[in-house]
Amino acid sequence: MGKTFAVLIPAILAAEDNHILFLTASITLQEQLIAKDLPKLNALLGKNFSYGLLKGRGNYICLRRAMSLPGGYLPLSDTPIDIARWIEESDSGDLSELPLPSGHPVLAQTAASTRNCLGTSCPFRGRCFVTQAFRNAQDWQVVVANYHLFFSHILSGKGSFPVKYDWLVCDEAHRIPDAARNAATVEADAENGASLLRPRTLSGFDVLFAGQGIDAPLFKERAGACRTALDALFGLVELRYRQGEGIAECSEDLLHKGKEMIRAFDKLLEPLRGLEERFMSGGFENSADLGGVGAVMNWIDEVNEFKRAALWCLSVSDFPSWGYWRGANARGANVLVSAPVVCADIIRDAFESEAPEKSVMVSATLSLEGDFSFWSRETGIRPDQTLVVTSPFDFERQMELLIVDIGMSVASQGYDDRICRAIEKLCDENGGRTLVLLSSMRLLRSLSDLMRRRERPYEVLAQGDLSQKELLKRFREDETSVLIGSVSFREGVDIPGEGLTQVIVDRIPFPHPNDPLVQARNALEGRKAFVKTTLPNAKMFLRQAVGRLIRSSSDRGRVVLLDGRALDREEWKILESLPPCKYRRLSVKAPKE
Repeated sequence: MGKTFAVLIPAILAAEDNHILFLTASITLQEQLIAKDLPKLNALLGKNFSYGLLKGRGNYICLRRAMSLPGGYLPLSDTPIDIARWIEESDSGDLSELPLPSGHPVLAQTAASTRNCLGTSCPFRGRCFVTQAFRNAQDWQVVVANYHLFFSHILSGKGSFPVKYDWLVCDEAHRIPDAARNAATVEADAENGASLLRPRTLSGFDVLFAGQGIDAPLFKERAGACRTALDALFGLVELRYRQGEGIAECSEDLLHKGKEMIRAFDKLLEPLRGLEERFMSGGFENSADLGGVGAVMNWIDEVNEFKRAALWCLSVSDFPSWGYWRGANARGANVLVSAPVVCADIIRDAFESEAPEKSVMVSATLSLEGDFSFWSRETGIRPDQTLVVTSPFDFERQMELLIVDIGMSVASQGYDDRICRAIEKLCDENGGRTLVLLSSMRLLRSLSDLMRRRERPYEVLAQGDLSQKELLKRFREDETSVLIGSVSFREGVDIPGEGLTQVIVDRIPFPHPNDPLVQARNALEGRKAFVKTTLPNAKMFLRQAVGRLIRSSSDRGRVVLLDGRALDREEWKILESLPPCKYRRLSVKAPKE
């Protein structure tokens, strides 16, 4: 709250009738701003400035998709949700209001998306929650949004950010490079490509095709040829590359298969050229025809985007400035992925194109040992003024750092079990009251299973059980509970008091050496990549995790880092990057045979 107030108070007082765009990286902080910080500021300042949270399209429900559900209900394992009633009662249509964990399949079934949006052709356009959100935001003095929405809109070529603003405030500004990279990432998803060719999808065009004289059976026959070509391409991708494996050079036979697939899609689109031209020239006026042709135009855009993404990923033309690899979507289907390695040019161009009157970048970890040069190099931003503010907390008195040497490397057999046993013991000794931050979902699942094998005097909460918002709510309410999370909980978690007296971090947050982006960065920068990029990033992420513990001058507790390298590798200067406090070292002994 401290740095948020320090930035927002002068901005609100000085901005008068101007509008402020407040960007952050985490949903947790956005919701805290809306529910807690901004209402408190209104009361403290004696003002009545307006504000609101603007999310990306996929966070809102699509009325057309929701109303197509059988009976207007979301089927769940226990009690079905009356979606029609919820829509009538909801002011925002924000899917986070539904009692569902993130990643639940029914959210994907009903979320708004560019692909499924019919625009002005939609029969529900007058009640669209997405349109309403952007319309409402035009009148807010403080608009809270995230970096991904900001960069996605600008990089899509749609022009300026769709909400007017005069001042730009960027909190968690150390996350700007990652957000820009995610927004610029190109993906060719085999499952998405196949979904474009499903008989159920194409049959929806039959009535329109009949009225326009388009040969539907021939169209579906060509779609079958596309499916064959798509399966051949991604089957070869699966044979050629392991899951997560980087691709450093173009494979001619894969590129050939990709071009065959693209030619099949081009042939599929040929009968629709006239329909597309007529639509673009405003040749459809009947509302019934508009809905059908709007769906076809969206489908054509998706096909063309899939073709472009596949060709870019297969060409591997910009390695090592861009990384390329075989990935997977949430359901395990193959995806070709490409992302920029260094985003400084992308970020600089985006901010320069927006040209706000004033810009303020702030973070608890923006500098390393008082130096902003690493962040400036990664973002391309050259600030006019910089300021490093010392912490108001007495870390020497309030916090202890415990470095635990596990006695084996991450790659060693039995590492996960030893880490989990150590964390279990630490949580029991502390009576719960612990936030556990883990570097992998595999380890998170292993620890969750272990902690729930027997009854404990505290509740165990784990990422994936509920939405992040609900998990944090329950963690705050139950002062003895333990929350097990991954990297997304390193930021925006603010639990002062007795509810959090221990933070456990499994290791220094270095990326995996086989990460395709790490490999591309190494190829780009050579042997200096670790010192120039990997190590500074790891220090920043570790500081964020450690910063979850002491949130007020009365807080007390300890941070446990289960990684002896923090002391063994003195040249890394890990302790120098953390708050100054007392530290101890412990070693885990191997159990006797």
